[in-house]
Amino acid sequence: MNKIINKIKNETNNLDNVIYRKKRILYKDLHIIYIDALIASDKISDFVLRSLNRIHIPTYKNIINKIANFKYKELTTYDEIIYYLNSGFTILLVSKNKYIALETRRDLSRGVSTPITENTSRGPLDAFTENIEMNIGLIKRRIKSNDLWIKKYVLGKYTQTSAGLIYIKSIANKDLVEKVDTLIKNIDIDGIIGTGTIRNLIEKENKNFFPNILSAEKPYTAIKYLLQGNVIIMIDNDPFVLILPSTLNDYFISEEDDYNKSISVSVTRIVRYITFAITLLTPGIYIAITTYNQEILPTQLLTSIAAQRENVPFSTFVEALLMILSFEILRESDLKLPSFASSAISIVGALILGEAAVSAGIVSPIMIIVVAITSISSLIFVEPQFTNALRIYRIGFMIGGVIFGIYGILLMAILLLINLVSYDFLGIPYLSPFAPPITADLKDSIIKFPTIKLKKRNHLLSNNITKNITGDEYD
Repeated sequence: MNKIINKIKNETNNLDNVIYRKKRILYKDLHIIYIDALIASDKISDFVLRSLNRIHIPTYKNIINKIANFKYKELTTYDEIIYYLNSGFTILLVSKNKYIALETRRDLSRGVSTPITENTSRGPLDAFTENIEMNIGLIKRRIKSNDLWIKKYVLGKYTQTSAGLIYIKSIANKDLVEKVDTLIKNIDIDGIIGTGTIRNLIEKENKNFFPNILSAEKPYTAIKYLLQGNVIIMIDNDPFVLILPSTLNDYFISEEDDYNKSISVSVTRIVRYITFAITLLTPGIYIAITTYNQEILPTQLLTSIAAQRENVPFSTFVEALLMILSFEILRESDLKLPSFASSAISIVGALILGEAAVSAGIVSPIMIIVVAITSISSLIFVEPQFTNALRIYRIGFMIGGVIFGIYGILLMAILLLINLVSYDFLGIPYLSPFAPPITADLKDSIIKFPTIKLKKRNHLLSNNITKNITGDEYD
């Protein structure tokens, strides 16, 4: 035991926060080790020491019996001691190869709060926190079944971050679970500080700019996908979970869809797909028409646009590029600034700078309208990686429009479609359920069928494709 204590002192450079105590019971010395910054001092004094004071014969079995009211773990190796010591446990050295880790961690995490990125007018308002055990509790609170399985991992050479793979055993496809399990086990890195690190290590970054892993802040979203057959990766110290795999259609679905009638949801989703097209194509089509294909426009509108651009010194492409770049700068500043200042900056930038640019003859009024429509449409999508993909492909359509006109737009659309159709992640086609068509998911895609008719799961995600849905529609 003295060798263990000396080794810890050498490895921590005699850190003051590592506390060493010795307690003698009858003829035996017990050593108590803990890190002051991680433990709750009242648990040490009120529970650990009091439990030890009740021991009269200091055998290992008696000690275990006296502290049985604690959450404890029996240890046998030095590596286990270091892991639990740095995790906020109090280590009790009893004898050679017999050590006990006592749960005395201080609560360093914040409580359950409302979500920041997944705002809805209806539905649950609790969000995940940085505590993985609390997050698992939020999942278990909603799925009270033994079929909810959790595989635990410890990732990162130095961070030793706790992680978990969560799925419903009777729903999730076994092959999918094994693939994700293998991906996680193959991770070898110095440290895991967030779900973003895991995401970048397991997804195919260079195959598709659009994300194939969905992040969720709300337990409601996580539960919804678990019931479809998806799996979830959760790590400690991060309030977001990863949902695998995701498809393009997942980014057009909102939590509020579950609270509205199917016809209303269908109209809303059609609008979302239209805004997706507007975000991608509007600047490129405008550039193509004004540069090569003026015959598409009515003469009166063409004359008006020409008159507005008469004093603009830049080409349409450069003009659009400058305005889109300006908006992206404003958007980034809006994300980085404190909430009380960001709104004011956005309004000043959008109104004053836009008006000043038109008055100075740098850009035309019609370009302000084009960029405004494009930017407003992009605000519907909140997933950062999805938004970044839209930015990249929008520039691609602009380049196609300035080189080949409308033919360039069509060429870029074909290339984008080929890329999306040919791409899959974990065996799930990215354009599922459209290509290949999957009837079960088509009923909840652009057009949403009534809930009573959604009786099948995606067979690629689950072997248990039949849902338990019964009910009578009122006639």
